[in-house]
Amino acid sequence: MSGEYDVSRGTGNANTSVSHFGGKLFAHSESDLPYTIKLGSDGDIITLRRHEEYGEPLEQMTAHPKVDRETGEAFAYRHNIQRPYLTYFRINSDGIKQPEVKIFSKKQASLVHDFAITKNYAIFPDSQIVIKPAEIIKGNQPALVDPKKVPKLGIIPRYAEDEKEMWWVEVPGYNCMHTVNAWEEDGGDTIVMVATNLLSVEHFMDHQELVHSSMERLEINVKAKTVARRPISTRCLDFGVINPAYVGKKTRYMYAAILTDEPKFSGVVKLDLSLPTAESGDCTVASRFYGSGCYGGEPCFVPREPDNPTAEEDDGYIVNYVFNENTQESKFIVMDAKSPTLEIVAIVKLPQRVPYGFHGMFVRECDLQKL
Repeated sequence: MSGEYDVSRGTGNANTSVSHFGGKLFAHSESDLPYTIKLGSDGDIITLRRHEEYGEPLEQMTAHPKVDRETGEAFAYRHNIQRPYLTYFRINSDGIKQPEVKIFSKKQASLVHDFAITKNYAIFPDSQIVIKPAEIIKGNQPALVDPKKVPKLGIIPRYAEDEKEMWWVEVPGYNCMHTVNAWEEDGGDTIVMVATNLLSVEHFMDHQELVHSSMERLEINVKAKTVARRPISTRCLDFGVINPAYVGKKTRYMYAAILTDEPKFSGVVKLDLSLPTAESGDCTVASRFYGSGCYGGEPCFVPREPDNPTAEEDDGYIVNYVFNENTQESKFIVMDAKSPTLEIVAIVKLPQRVPYGFHGMFVRECDLQKL
């Protein structure tokens, strides 16, 4: 019945990811604005409200904001089905949204699911997965793959006030879904980004089992405006994570989930990004499989000493939920992030199943108490 559903009050289910910045805990879905949440005394998640300070009632925000732990800032964007197809903005350390930068140089609506930041830049992928709302009238899905489109990367200064300094570079064959991290080298002349590339992207909408998620290292020459890239693992990987203190900084280690059958991940690997990959095509230095019939989701890195500035980058734990389809049991497992086998150091049996999900994060108890 007309009037029963008010889209201005929200359209998403806030089940894609969570983030913590500006003294608040958020649940995200890129089809809507974020929702502030908190944990009750019994551990239940309590939804407080739709956070409309980050957009107008009918707008939305990425499910993958980037938080700089050093400055306390968060960086975010929204992609749209009408011009401007991309809008970039910053949220200061107090959680207050700063003026938007509308990106009119993006010529077409496309799926921009994730992005990356460095000390001086923000990097946006423009993939072959385009959005055409008119297809709905024909009875088709609005998102589709355009084989004729050449993918691009858009680079804009991190603190840009308008889009005049943004530039785009073509990257044939590169369709990014999730970024892991990005940083600058050579005095800022090179941007390094680690992210996934969807190979056989033409199957993305209908036969995802035929898509290989390749983890790649991209080097963007800021002066020449060119991109070189290479795979850093031979496995099908996704949900790459790092020590969160290194967002936007040079990273040596990352961890990623081994994709077996979406949304099932059969294990986790550790990659050493300082290793060359010319010969083997792989810089994996540790791996852990969960066992027959056991699957997990996105791993999370938890620093052993989060307030110790001299702690080694990989000094911490990898945590994950794992479901055993044979016994119908869910477990929370803790792995030693420095171990050459990602040794399991603790297992907590859970009273009920944790369904296969999307993204997660670890928040310290002292931070939860401040919410």
